[in-house]
Order: sequence, then structure tokens, then C-alpha cells
Amino acid sequence: MYSRHVVVVENEPLMRDLIGKTLESSGFKVTTAANAADAKRVHLAVDPDAMVIDIELGPGPDGFDLASAITTASPEISIVFLTNIPDPRVVGKDVKNIPKNAAYLRKSNLVDTSELIDALNSVLKNEDASKFRHDLDSQRPLAQLSRKQLEVLKQISDGLSNQQIADSRQTSVRAVEGMVSRIFEALNIDVQDEGNSRVDAVKKYFLATRPGE
Repeated sequence: MYSRHVVVVENEPLMRDLIGKTLESSGFKVTTAANAADAKRVHLAVDPDAMVIDIELGPGPDGFDLASAITTASPEISIVFLTNIPDPRVVGKDVKNIPKNAAYLRKSNLVDTSELIDALNSVLKNEDASKFRHDLDSQRPLAQLSRKQLEVLKQISDGLSNQQIADSRQTSVRAVEGMVSRIFEALNIDVQDEGNSRVDAVKKYFLATRPGE
């Protein structure tokens, strides 16, 4: 007999199936959803005890948006974020976007599935989940960058020139050049060759946010 019902919200089918089977083997009843809209419908249908949510869910609301909507409707629900994103700032959010006593696990940090199970049990019991907060790890990727620097780094990774970044941020090209140089220095990238430096910075960004791709 299942005692706790968990909804797994993950847009990658293979990962969604793997997480679901892992939780079922540990005694949870599991329902899955591929995106935020699916998850909201499932939430209304089954009234789960917890949700395991990826942050990147494809077009539409992301995992933070979903968690905010779900916890507003059901404040007692437990949340575990399971994601490749090092911390909320990387996607333009803030630590306040993580619900109180939620867990935040990076997929690439998990040695095995036991930490996911332990984190889920912890939040379900409303215990202190601070040891399951990978987003607060000082050694996480890109931790040395400010939120503004992360936003500019994302624009660089999207292929924007300094002029385009300046236009979008309504600032000067010179200001952007200074920001870009500080980003390169923080990432220990040679600032002398901007072309190669931008390539190196983009590689670091993708390694941090899309490991294994």
C-alpha cells in the first residue's frame, strides 16, 4: 500500500521515467507530468503530497513558476527541485523563488539516487532541508558571478554582441565591455583575446547549465 503520492515534473521522457521508477521502488506512488500545464492538471486530479520538479520545462512556465503556483494553492505540499541549473540566479530568479523548506538538488551532483530519496523524505517530514540545498554550495559552478553578471553571460551565450547587450540593457557599450571583462576575470579566462574569451565563457556556461550535452 502506497502511503505518499509524488508528482514528477520532468520534460525529458527518459529522465522522467527513471525518476518515477526510482521513487516507486522506494515505496512512493508516482504520477508524472511533462510540463507545468500537465503538472497543474495532475495536481488538481490527485492532490499529491510532494512534487519533484525540474526547472527547465520547455516552452511556458518554468519549475519556479510552477512551484509558486502550486504552493500558493496548496501551501502544505512538499517540493524538491531536481535540475541541472546551479542556482536560481542563472535563470534570472532569486533564492526567494525557492519555497520554504524545499530541497534543491543538482542532477550532476547526485552520486546515487539515495540523496533524492533522503531529500524527499526530509521535506515530507518538514525537517530542515538545508543539507539538500545544492544551490547554496559555495563550490557550485558560476557561484563567483553576481546575478547581473550571470544575465550578461547568458546573453553572451545567446550570441549577442556587446552592442546588442548594451541596447537590451539600455547602457553604453563601454559599460558592457567592462562588465564582460570582469566576467572573464571571475571565470579565470584570459581577457586579452576577446574572441576566444567569449568562446571559453560560453563553454563554461553550458558546462554549468547543461552537463552531459
